[in-house]
Amino acid sequence: NNTLFSQSSDTIFHNFKKIELHKIDSVVNFNTEKNKYKYLALMPSVSYDVLNSSFNVGVNVANLSNYFQQKQRTKIELEKLRFQLLQQQQNEIENLGNKYELLINDFEFLKIEIQNSVLDQELFNLKKAQYDNNKINLEEWLNIQKNHQNASLLLFAKRKNLITRMKQFQLKIKNSCLEQELNFLSLLSN
Repeated sequence: NNTLFSQSSDTIFHNFKKIELHKIDSVVNFNTEKNKYKYLALMPSVSYDVLNSSFNVGVNVANLSNYFQQKQRTKIELEKLRFQLLQQQQNEIENLGNKYELLINDFEFLKIEIQNSVLDQELFNLKKAQYDNNKINLEEWLNIQKNHQNASLLLFAKRKNLITRMKQFQLKIKNSCLEQELNFLSLLSN
């Protein structure tokens, strides 16, 4: 079954989404906290007239108007920022979903190559027996050995590369969604 190891994207990206939403909320809250004390612009100005020995209290209507306009602009900007960050998160999840699909596809192709390598090994053993029985010459046998070693090395490199990419993916999304595939590939080295 080709989809034996794959998981649903909801479970895979749950932690990633949660962490990213927390980051978005932190950015929005930081900007909200930053603008928290702008209400102080609404406070009336108090002055003391030394000549008349009196206190004067004044309200600047321009400050009041600017405060409410700035509050509205800030609210709009925060919503815009939140929307942009959510859109970036959605794009990142789509990209990660594509990477996950690519990793699963590469894993399935590698499994097929591994199955084919069993046949290659049998052919190699057959050619070795032919060489041992003097059915093929030394030059042909050395070429067969060289080709077999190159194919084994290429398969080894593909397996190691895929293991590395899978581990990096898991670290990025903070989920061990590819553990079964990694265990399968690790068992091959033994």
